[in-house]
Amino acid sequence: MKLLARLLLPCLLTPLLAAADDEALVQRGRALYHGHAAYARGVGATPLRLPVEMAACARCHGATGEGGREGGQPVPALRWQALRQARAGQPALADDAAVLRAIAQGHGRGGAVLDAAMPRFTLQPDEGRALLAYLRRLGTALDRPPGVLDDRIRLGTVVPLGGPGAATGEAIAAGLRAGFAEANARGGVHGRRIDLQAQDARAGVRAALAAWRDEPVYALVGGLWNEAADPADALLAEAHLSHVATLVVRESAPRRADWSADLLAPLAQQREALAEALRDCGAGARLAVAHGDPAGAPVVRDLRWLAPQSDLRDELRRAPTGCIGYTLARAPAVQSAAPPAGWAQTLVLPMPAAVLQPAAGESAATPWYRLGLAAARLTTELLSRAGRQLHERALLDELDRMPELALSPGLLVHYGRQRRHAWSPLVVPLGAAPIPSAMASRGGS
Repeated sequence: MKLLARLLLPCLLTPLLAAADDEALVQRGRALYHGHAAYARGVGATPLRLPVEMAACARCHGATGEGGREGGQPVPALRWQALRQARAGQPALADDAAVLRAIAQGHGRGGAVLDAAMPRFTLQPDEGRALLAYLRRLGTALDRPPGVLDDRIRLGTVVPLGGPGAATGEAIAAGLRAGFAEANARGGVHGRRIDLQAQDARAGVRAALAAWRDEPVYALVGGLWNEAADPADALLAEAHLSHVATLVVRESAPRRADWSADLLAPLAQQREALAEALRDCGAGARLAVAHGDPAGAPVVRDLRWLAPQSDLRDELRRAPTGCIGYTLARAPAVQSAAPPAGWAQTLVLPMPAAVLQPAAGESAATPWYRLGLAAARLTTELLSRAGRQLHERALLDELDRMPELALSPGLLVHYGRQRRHAWSPLVVPLGAAPIPSAMASRGGS
């Protein structure tokens, strides 16, 4: 029996190893096509010395080979079967060598010279084989990014799950799971259920990505960590992992080319809204207490920005009665300083007031739960709009085409080609909206 096993083992393993090699080749071709990996010649791979993101086939032919327009010129779709068939009186690309000649030399059907806009690529032999392997799969049901399976989509989140922020992270995760449970109860999205995997932000985003190495997630959603202490945007770009509906606190909103899209208003916009609200204050002192660096705050006549470490009680005692404005993260400090009677107070929120106000039957829900729920509903909608054929940036691309969406009554999100955050700051006179301690104690956003 042992001898038989030794004889049969190579026969059993050889097909498995060959399949693994083939898959590795396909994934190598996918990385080249999408610009996730550079060609061996680097910028020298094309005569125009294009950087990797510009040399990506997907830039012109589309992420799923659907074609489009580049520089005002139509770009044909790429479908393997179509390449191997005659079209419009022109012969097919007869074999693999003919397809490679089109890529490397610009010789198309019947040897016709392709448009000059089509780069001519200098390929290593393994790069040519990899591209051919992926082109056979491009745009088919098997053309799936990591984390997307036939029957489910794995999503991830990184939130504090221990220590002082545990209650915050657990509430966000509970809201995310509730939102995805709604979608799964309806049959999922395009026949796929959504599975959520949570990692602890205390270990950092790099550790979370390592934990998902064997079972990768398709995208992050609703994550919360200190971007200043754990800058993760570069890691997400390197991993080609989208992060949508983030709760990360940023100085400025992500750019369109970045791999993140936020829910909350950026710090710079919150300070601008605060300055504008205090501009028309009547006689007396004008004090602003905001998170972020006050050195970058807007300059307004007679408006004084207080540093986070300022003794607010002393400042309020020495200053004449006037106006004090603050962002949500600084609300606990201002409230503990107990502004004397006569001070007009203004609060700036990074989200709509509906996040702070419980809906019917939601008395036990916290604002962090509602933010997680909003993030899940937004992600579900983006998956629905993107269709079953997904690619790494599909959710971010859908934000470009979705200027406004109601997630629940009173909770609209606004995105667009030049806007990668959902909400603008909301100015609230004190007393117009309660400040839940569960939100303020975590520093708000």
